[in-house]
Amino acid sequence: MEIETLIRQMGDKLEKEGFEKTYEWAVQITKKYQNCNMLIWQIAVMLDAGRITGACGNPEQYDEQINAWYEMVLQDENEEIQYHAADSLFGFYLRKKEYVAAEKYLNYFSEHDPMKKIFRARLYKEQGKTEEAYKTIEEVLLSQSQTLGVTFSFLLSMALKEKDFDYGRVLAEKMGALAHTFEMGKYSECSTMLDVVYAEKNVEGTFQVVRQLLENVESIGDFSGSKLYRHLQFKKNARWNADELREKLLEGFHDETEFSYMKGYEPWEKLVSK
Repeated sequence: MEIETLIRQMGDKLEKEGFEKTYEWAVQITKKYQNCNMLIWQIAVMLDAGRITGACGNPEQYDEQINAWYEMVLQDENEEIQYHAADSLFGFYLRKKEYVAAEKYLNYFSEHDPMKKIFRARLYKEQGKTEEAYKTIEEVLLSQSQTLGVTFSFLLSMALKEKDFDYGRVLAEKMGALAHTFEMGKYSECSTMLDVVYAEKNVEGTFQVVRQLLENVESIGDFSGSKLYRHLQFKKNARWNADELREKLLEGFHDETEFSYMKGYEPWEKLVSK
């Protein structure tokens, strides 16, 4: 609460008294609360924004102090505070075109954090390394499509377990839309609804979804030819065979135990016996 009060007070000072007087006030506050790194980081960010937007006459004269605050906060044990400080320092040196210094702060980001790759792509872009920037950001795009897919699948499994079929259908539709947006191929767009119609024991729905799956097996690898990922190189799977996969799918759909509710439905019998 005390931090929030001080930050509001600082905002009022910036608006009414200007940058220079607020800066002097901020120096005193950081001395008074020298162990409160979250407060110091927020003060630095607000002053940093002022020097970026030109709220002060000579922004460079404040660089040393603001960056000293960031560096101090960077030593905090709290990873979230470290992350914020590294983010701010990365942005500062990127604006200054000091790329070696900027890259150093990427070490504070986890290799599993997509923001690290996004920042690296920004660095490549500023350095004129256009191909590397595209490749890096496309890797993030592909990775996030997979993460979102897993997330929605988990939600869908929960909804179907609770027999909330309406919600399940909404989720499956969203998953299909995501597959379309990320250009995963028609097979991926259709497959999202299979769990729903199976859980509902929906005869007509199952027939339509399975028919679409069998018709679109060849599209499974379509993302590798998408313009969204044109700077990525994909290994060709020598063992990939659409006909073999179609046969395996038909073998599964022939299972009279799993799909007993489809027995006697003539269009289904013709479809799976092809």
